[in-house]
Amino acid sequence: MKHDRPGTTGGVQTLAQRHSVEESFHDVKAQRDTPIPARTDFYSSGVGDEQTQILMDTAGCLVGKRVLDFGCGLGQTSRMYAERGAVRVEGFDISSESIRIATKNAKRDGLDDRVFFRHLAAEDIDYDDNSFDVVIGKAILHHTDLEKTARQLNRVLVPGGTAYFLEPLAHNPFLNLFRWLTPSRRTPTEKPLSVHDLNVFRRYFFVNYHGMYLFTLLSHFLLVLTGSRKLFAKSHDVLRRWEQPVLRRFPGLQKYCWSAVMVFEKPYSRTES
Repeated sequence: MKHDRPGTTGGVQTLAQRHSVEESFHDVKAQRDTPIPARTDFYSSGVGDEQTQILMDTAGCLVGKRVLDFGCGLGQTSRMYAERGAVRVEGFDISSESIRIATKNAKRDGLDDRVFFRHLAAEDIDYDDNSFDVVIGKAILHHTDLEKTARQLNRVLVPGGTAYFLEPLAHNPFLNLFRWLTPSRRTPTEKPLSVHDLNVFRRYFFVNYHGMYLFTLLSHFLLVLTGSRKLFAKSHDVLRRWEQPVLRRFPGLQKYCWSAVMVFEKPYSRTES
């Protein structure tokens, strides 16, 4: 049986093969000392931190919550959730090297009594049913089998619990050209999400999304063209403030954004409502 979504590249046919590709890529990434060229490293120019802050602001108060960091990477966000008051944070990642580093850093920061990490794939997590009040993930769903992942999310969230994800979108032709020109920046098994993909999650959740980074893509182009991080930062801030009211007024443009925050709320059952 073929597990990958249509459009997956690289000749990967099974979920086990996909996991092997993803783990190898992210193990190397976790160990990598060679930086991405400055002209195409948008994340280190502040966008990555901005995206994390937007995701955390959307999730809101975590005090007393049980939180699952869905695809935790090196564990920085897991530690942030604990510092924001989460009573327990579980993080998992497909990269064993990332988990090793994340565990070491949590112990270094004195958070290893509240933050715990495991080496798992998203489709195969084995946490208990109804274990988490909140699930948060950044750029993880588009690496996974969406149907299997949606079922796991539904299983581990408490009724009324909410999952928050920030994911790349698949509809902008200029972004897709950039992705095609820079294949080494990503795994051959990943695929940005389309708005149609959200229908998979609508089988289990109430779903909302809002797009981000449409006109601000111009600032990324300026960085590639000029190499000026100062120009990038200034233009990004101006365009970001300008695009938000436009996207609210014309929501049809949101699917052409670079990324979107996606909110999945698990319904209460009839007996619990």
